[in-house]
Formats: sequence, C-alpha cells, structure tokens
Amino acid sequence: MRMELESVRRAIGVADACELLDCAFAFPDAAFAEGVASGAVASDVRSCLADAGVPEGDAAAAAAALAPWEGADAAGLLAAMRRTYSLLYLAPGGHTPIFPYESAFLHVQRGLSKAPALFRSRVTLDVERQMREAGVRAKDDRVEPCDRVFEEFEFLSYLYAHQAEALRCGDDGEAAVWGERAQRFVQEHAGAWMPAFMERTIELAPDSPYAGLAQAALALLRQLP
Repeated sequence: MRMELESVRRAIGVADACELLDCAFAFPDAAFAEGVASGAVASDVRSCLADAGVPEGDAAAAAAALAPWEGADAAGLLAAMRRTYSLLYLAPGGHTPIFPYESAFLHVQRGLSKAPALFRSRVTLDVERQMREAGVRAKDDRVEPCDRVFEEFEFLSYLYAHQAEALRCGDDGEAAVWGERAQRFVQEHAGAWMPAFMERTIELAPDSPYAGLAQAALALLRQLP
C-alpha cells in the first residue's frame, strides 16, 4: 500500500511540476509574475519537485534560485520577464538565440544550414501524432507548431495526471498505458531537447527568473524515464 501511495504521489507531483513549467515557459502574464514576486512560484517549485521524487537538495536549490525576485514590484518584474522572454525566444529575423520549438531547436543544435521548418517537420508530425493518440489537440495548432516547449510540458502534465488517476483507482493496466505514453514522449521528444534548452537558458539569462525556472526544469527532467 505504501508503494502504491508513493507511486500516486510521484505521478501527481510530476503532473503538477509540468503544469507549473507549462506556465513558466509560456509568454509571461501578470499572474505568473505576481507568483514569482510573492514567493508562491518558488514554494510551488519546491513542493512539486519534492513530490515528483527530486532530491530535497535539488528541489530546495531550484526554489532558492527564484529568491532574488521575492518582494519585487510585480508590474516591473512582468515587464522585465517579457523583455527577457522576447529576446531569448522570440527575436525575429533568424536571430533567435534559443528556439522554443523542439524541431527548430534541434535543427540549430545539429548545425544544419537551412532555416528550420516550424511546421510539418518529422518532429512536429510525431509530436502531433502522439498527442492525437492520447486524445489531445494542441492549442492554436493552426498558427503555432505543437512542439513548443510549454505545449510539451502541458502534454506531459496531461499524461502523468491520467497515470495518477488510474493508479489511484487501482487500474494497473490503464496506469501502464499512460506510463508508457509518458515514457515514450520523454524519450523521443522532451528528453531529446529540453535539457539542452534549459542549459542554454541558464547560460544566456543567468540573472533572470528564467535561470531559476530552467534549473527547476532540469531537476525534474533528470527524474523522468
């Protein structure tokens, strides 16, 4: 029984952590900036990572990396986060420092010369297929690629939440199906580029909340199969 409860807790923790990171790596809004300024995001980072099985020291370090912005003016912090986000992930004209799309990020990382295709690449088609098989359709998929970093976190949250519910209900077969879907997506997609994406974010924005959020993401990704 104890092992079963721990499995449910871990699946819920991973789902919650991925949901938090979904919000963290979408274009920042006022609510998220307020959460960083109030310390709520740091608290959630620590508790979600701990529930997900991240070692306590790593969870505490990720939360502590957000401490410099606790007590900041939320409106000013929002403006700064939006500026940093735009410079890192949205710079136009082929000069984007870090592409927030799996296919484009891997294209650049592999040193390919042509401009990356943001739609209908082999990567995006497979992400779309795995989402569809799990009953998901990405938001704004007609105007934005489905392999955006926050979309992939949202999908992982969905997969682990369904695994947690199946475990809670004692349906081992269904839990195994959702666990296999999550494991496949981590191995074939999230794990193939997100660690490098987060490391690059820390390198280019060491003095912003994004460095702390990327540290939290790395701590989580190290725990996933």
